[in-house]
Amino acid sequence: MELLVEQIDNASNLEQLKLWPPLLSMLSSPESQLRRYAAWVTGTAVQNNPKAQGHLLQYKGVKKLVEKLDDEYSVRTKILYALGSVLNHFPAGIRQFAEAGGWGKLRKCVDGAEEGTECQRRVAFFFANYLAEDGVETKEIEEEGFLEGFVDILGSEKYVNERDLLDKVRTDRILLIQTVQAVSMLVTKRIGTSNPSTISKLKQLLPTLNHDSIDHETLTTLEMSLKSL
Repeated sequence: MELLVEQIDNASNLEQLKLWPPLLSMLSSPESQLRRYAAWVTGTAVQNNPKAQGHLLQYKGVKKLVEKLDDEYSVRTKILYALGSVLNHFPAGIRQFAEAGGWGKLRKCVDGAEEGTECQRRVAFFFANYLAEDGVETKEIEEEGFLEGFVDILGSEKYVNERDLLDKVRTDRILLIQTVQAVSMLVTKRIGTSNPSTISKLKQLLPTLNHDSIDHETLTTLEMSLKSL
């Protein structure tokens, strides 16, 4: 089914075939693998598909996805994939997300990487895209302390003391790149920059981020934005 809904017409037909209710009901399955697949199919169906995004919203699908943001790790990664797909360029989806307490739950996904770094990577990727849009809501992003969370990722021992690992572990390298992009967007837009200790820590970390994997323009933008604070 996930392969089928990669086609926009097939994804749009989920509504006509009355498949959204049974699909979303699988998010509550006692089997974690089925919850994971349901989130995966949902994310693919709504990706770059405004019609399918509207259908998902109609069935309170964003709210149901938010409710699963504290699910086990393998499910949570696909929940984040689905949310990233549906919230992209979709203000109505963001409103349902916020009303369901999505920002607070999303913030918890930034902390801790004991089970892996994919959740952190997906959140950072979402932020880099979300903040690239004009006029987006940022109040809760600042209140929840997302900048502090991302700076803590950059300040972890893995990146500060073991930079050479980035050449060996692809997922960590991608996490670094996307976290720097998210941080750059937050700082440039002055979101969460009122905490002096966070800004001080970020300024100290800046020289360690000069890595071949990171876009020079992104680093330059971040450096200039920090200087103006």
